[in-house]
Amino acid sequence: MPSKISSFNRGLFTQSFRSVGWIGLVYSFLLLFALPLQLLMKYTGNPEFKPEKIKTLFELFDGLQLVFMFTVPVLLAVFLFRYIQTKAAADYFHSLPVRREALYHQNIIVGIAILVVPVVITAGIIGLVKGMLNVTDLYTAKDIMIWAGYTIIFNLVVFFGTVAFGMFTGISILQAIFLYVLFLLPGGFVMLLLSNLKFYWYGFPIDYYLNKSAEKLIPFLHATELMTKKNLTISPWIYVILIIIFYAIGYIAYKKRHIEAATQSISFKWVKPIFVYGVTTCALLVGGVYFGSMQGTFGWMVFGYVLGALIGYIVAQVILHKTWRIAKYWKGYVISLAIFFAIGAFVHIDAFGYESKVPALNEVESVYFEEGTYLITEDPTSEQYTEYGNEYVPPYYYTSQEAVEAIHRLHEQLAKNPVSMTSKDIQGDEGRTVAIAYKLKNGKTLVREYELNFKAYHPLYKKIAETKEFKENFNPFLRSGDMSDVTNVQITSDGQISKQASIRNPEDIKALAEILKTSMKNETFEEMYSERGPWAYIDFNTGQGKNKQHVTWEKSYDEVSDWLKKKGLYNKVRVLPEDIEKIVVLKNPHQHEIDFYADEEFPSLVESEKTIEVKNNDQKEEILETVSWASNGAYLVGIYYKEDPSTPEIQEFTEETVPDFIKEKLLK
Repeated sequence: MPSKISSFNRGLFTQSFRSVGWIGLVYSFLLLFALPLQLLMKYTGNPEFKPEKIKTLFELFDGLQLVFMFTVPVLLAVFLFRYIQTKAAADYFHSLPVRREALYHQNIIVGIAILVVPVVITAGIIGLVKGMLNVTDLYTAKDIMIWAGYTIIFNLVVFFGTVAFGMFTGISILQAIFLYVLFLLPGGFVMLLLSNLKFYWYGFPIDYYLNKSAEKLIPFLHATELMTKKNLTISPWIYVILIIIFYAIGYIAYKKRHIEAATQSISFKWVKPIFVYGVTTCALLVGGVYFGSMQGTFGWMVFGYVLGALIGYIVAQVILHKTWRIAKYWKGYVISLAIFFAIGAFVHIDAFGYESKVPALNEVESVYFEEGTYLITEDPTSEQYTEYGNEYVPPYYYTSQEAVEAIHRLHEQLAKNPVSMTSKDIQGDEGRTVAIAYKLKNGKTLVREYELNFKAYHPLYKKIAETKEFKENFNPFLRSGDMSDVTNVQITSDGQISKQASIRNPEDIKALAEILKTSMKNETFEEMYSERGPWAYIDFNTGQGKNKQHVTWEKSYDEVSDWLKKKGLYNKVRVLPEDIEKIVVLKNPHQHEIDFYADEEFPSLVESEKTIEVKNNDQKEEILETVSWASNGAYLVGIYYKEDPSTPEIQEFTEETVPDFIKEKLLK
C-alpha cells in the first residue's frame, strides 16, 4: 500500500495545543492581573482619591509586562519544538507521514494563537472596564490598540527569534540562552568594539557612538521606551521585517536540520567555528576593556586580551564538545590570538590617519565645543523634557571666525600630541574631557573627544574662553530671551544649611537677570574655571511652576553681590561667618577625596593630625571666599554650623587657594 505524506495532521495539531496550552492560560491570567485588575484596583472606589495618571498602558504593574514579553514567548517556543531536541521524540515525529514544513507551520500557528489571543482578550476587557473607572480620560481606544499592537509585535519577534535560533542547537536550555545572547549581541558587540577603540585612537568619541547607535541595536532597550512613550523611536515595521527574517531562517534551518542533531550543542557543522571564535572574540574584548580600564596600562590590557580569549575559547569548546578534554584544540586558540593581535597592531599604528585628522578651516561651517558629546546626542523628546517641564537647550555650534579659529588651533595641537588613555597626565584633578564636533560645508560631521591635561593647555583654552561667543555658550543664561513669563525667582544658599529668599517684583526680576548677564560677561578665564563653590543657586520659575533658568551666583559675581546688598537680600541667601560656630582646617594626609563618608572620617583625622581652629569672623569670611569642593585637595576644611555643630560640612583647599594664615600656622 503506497504511503501518503500529509501536509496537515489534526491529531498533531491538537496535541501541540494540549502540550503548550497551559502557557497560553497562564499568560492570559498574567495579562488580566497586570492590566484590567490593576486598573480596577487603582481607579475605582473613593471618587475623591485622585491617583497619578498613567502615560501608557505599559506603565501598569510597574512594567512587568515587558518581562512577560521576553519570557513567555521563549518558554512557548522551547516547549513547542522540544521534540527536535530529544532523540526519541525527533525520530518519532519525523517518521510520521507528515511533511517537515507542515510540522513547522502547525507549531508556528499554535504559537501565534497562544501569544495573540490572550492579548486580544485583554485588550477587549480593558475597553470594557474603562466605563467603571473614576478617571474618564485615562486612556483611549487608540491607546488600547497601540498597547495590543506593540505587545503582539514584540511577542512574535521573541517567539520567532527563539524558534530560529533553536534550530541551530540540540539542547533546549541553549535555545533560550542563544536567544537572549543574540538579542544582546549586536549592541553588546558594538559597545565592546568601541570601548576597545578608545584605547587605540586618541580622540575617539566613544560616548557619542554609544549614545547615537549602539543602544538602538538592543531590543530590550527599545521595549523600555514603551513605559514612557506611546510610540517607539524606531519604526515598528523594522520588527515586522525581523519577524519575517526569523520565520524564514527557522523554516529553512528546520528543513535542512538532521534528526541526529538532537542533544548536540550546535546542530550545523558550519556554525561550530562561528560559535567558537565568536565567543572567543567577545571574551577577548571584555578582557581588554576590563583590565585596560581597571589597571590603566597597555600591558594589563594585552594581558586582558590573552586571558579573556583563553577563557572564551575554553568555554566555547567545552560547550561544543560537552567535555573538559579539549587540550588537543590548542592550535585554534593560538591562531586566533595571532590574528587578533595582527588586527590590533594594524589599528594601533593608525593606518587610517584617524588621530591626525583635522579638517581645514575653509571646510568648517560651524563647530561644537563642550566637555562631552551628550548635548549632540540628547533626545529632545525624552521624558525629562516632555513630562517634567525641563527646557531643552539645543547644542551650540560656534560660527564666529574668532571662536572657530581658536578651537581649531586647540584641536591641531591635540592631534599633534596624542597621549594614551592610560596616561597619568590625563588622570586626577587636572584631567578634563573636551569634545569637538565640526559641521563641514560638504554636509558631513567630524566628531572627536579628548581626555587631556587641562593645565598644559591653559593658553589655548584661554584664547577660546575670552571670545564673546564662548561666554554666551559657557553661560546659556546669556542667550536667554524674553523673561516676561517668569513670576518668581528663588535664591537658595549653597551649603549644609538652607537660606532662601524669593523675588516676585517684575522689575527686580528683570534687573537681576541683567546684572547676572553683566557678571557673566566680566568673568575672567581663571574665574570661569575656578573650583570654588558658588554662594547660592538662582532659579527663574514661570507661573506654571516650570523652571525656566537655573544659574549659580558665583563668588566672582561682584555686580550680583552689590545688587543683592542694595535690595537687603545678601545676608539672607548666602552662608555668613555668623552662621558658623568654627572652622577646622588640617593638612590632607592621604589626599582624601570628599565623599559620603568624609564627615564621619573627619573627627578621627582631627584627633590624629595637626589642625587649626578658626573662630574669627574675618578669617572665616576669607575661608568661605576661597574654599572649594575640589577632590583630593591639599587641605581638608571642616565647617561646623551653629545650626548643627555636631556634623561638619567638609570642603577643601588646594595649594593655590589656601589662605596664607592657615598655611603659616600649619607648617610651623
